[in-house]
Amino acid sequence: GRFLREMASLVKTALVLLALVLVNVSALPTHTHHHRQRERKIAHFEASKLPLFSWDKVPVYNHLCNKSGLFTDEALDVLQRFPMVTIEKGQESNLPGYAEDKIVAACKQIKTRNSSIQTIFYYNSVLDWNQYRLHEELLQHPSYWLKNSSGMTVRIPGDHTFKQPKDGMLVFDFSQKVVRDFWASDCINATKTGFVDGCFADRAGEENFKHNTLSPDMAKAYAAGHDQVLQELQDAVPGVVISNNYQPEGVHVLATMLEGFSASEEAISKMMDVVKKGYLVQAHAGYAQNGKDNHCENIENSLSAFLIAAGNYSYYGCSRGWFVDAEHRDWLVWHPEYDKPLGAPLADAELHGDVYERHFAKGTVVQFNKKTGVGMIQWAGERRGGMRIRKKPQHMF
Repeated sequence: GRFLREMASLVKTALVLLALVLVNVSALPTHTHHHRQRERKIAHFEASKLPLFSWDKVPVYNHLCNKSGLFTDEALDVLQRFPMVTIEKGQESNLPGYAEDKIVAACKQIKTRNSSIQTIFYYNSVLDWNQYRLHEELLQHPSYWLKNSSGMTVRIPGDHTFKQPKDGMLVFDFSQKVVRDFWASDCINATKTGFVDGCFADRAGEENFKHNTLSPDMAKAYAAGHDQVLQELQDAVPGVVISNNYQPEGVHVLATMLEGFSASEEAISKMMDVVKKGYLVQAHAGYAQNGKDNHCENIENSLSAFLIAAGNYSYYGCSRGWFVDAEHRDWLVWHPEYDKPLGAPLADAELHGDVYERHFAKGTVVQFNKKTGVGMIQWAGERRGGMRIRKKPQHMF
C-alpha cells in the first residue's frame, strides 16, 4: 500500500510539472512563436530555392538593367561573379518589345555564363508598368483594376526615372483570386523558360494610395490579397521571391530587400531585426551619401554597417540607381573589398560605447561608430590604423 501511495504521489507531481510547462509554453510571446514557425519553414524549404551563399568573402548581389540592349561580354565578366542577379524593368527600354522577353533574354545571357547564379525577374506588385505584356492583357480586363471608395479607377505614379503615363498607372485588385493568379502568372511563366529562378516584387507592402482612399472593407481585402499573392508566388517558383521593403508576419516569403540601407544606427537596427526573423536580405546602399563613402565610390562606411548586422543569406549591393550605361557604372564595379578574406562571424556584434565591433573567422575585424556613422574594416592579414580592437570573442556564431 505504501508503494502505491508513493507512486501516486510521484505521478501527481509529474502531472503538475507538466501542466506548468504547458502554461509557460502557451505564454510565450506571439512574435517568438511566429519566428520559430518561420525558422522551421525555412529550414524545411528545398535548398534549391536559395542562391549560393558563403562567408569566405563579402556576400554580394546585383540588380540592374541596360536600356540600350543586351549585356556586353565585358559586363558579363563582372555579372558572372555575383551569386544572385535581378534584371530590372528598364532592360532594353530603348528598344521595341515587351519587358518580359527582354528580362528573360538577359537572364539567359547570365545563366549561359554561370548556371549557378540565381536570376530574378523584376516586376511591380502594385503598378501596371506599360512596357510589360501584362499591361496589354490587363487593359482587356477592366474588372481587374483596383477602384477607390468612390468607384473610380485607382491610378498612381512610379519611379520618375522610368517612362510612364502622365495620369499614373493602373493597380492590380488583389482582393480577387483571378487577379492574384493573373499577376503571379507573369513571373511563373518566366521561370518556365529555364532562365529565370525567382521574382522581385516591388512595392510589396503598399496598401494605401494617395488621393485614392479605399473603402474599409476593400482596404482590408486588398491588403490580405496582396500578402496572399506573395506567398502563392513563393510556393510556385523554383527560386526566391524578394519582397521589397516589406517583411510580412505570417506570410512565407523567403527574401526581402532593404532598399534604403545606409551607414546608420537605424539601418543596422532594422537589418538585425529582419535577419533574426530569418529572411534572406539584400541590403541596398548608395541612395544616401554615407560620410566619406560619396555614394558608392568608397563603400567602407555602408559595408561596415552591413557586416555588423549581416546574418546567413545576407547580401550587400551599392548603387545610386538601377540603370547601367556609360555614365552609370555602379552595378558593373567589382569593389576590391569583395575579394578580401572574411570568414563566418564568430559572434553577434558587440556595442562598446558608441562603437559596434564584430570579429570574423579569417581574422577580419569590423567597427562602426553609430554616432558618427563612420565604419572601419581591418581585413585579415592587414593592419588598419586608428582602430582600437577589443579582445577576440571565443564563442562561435
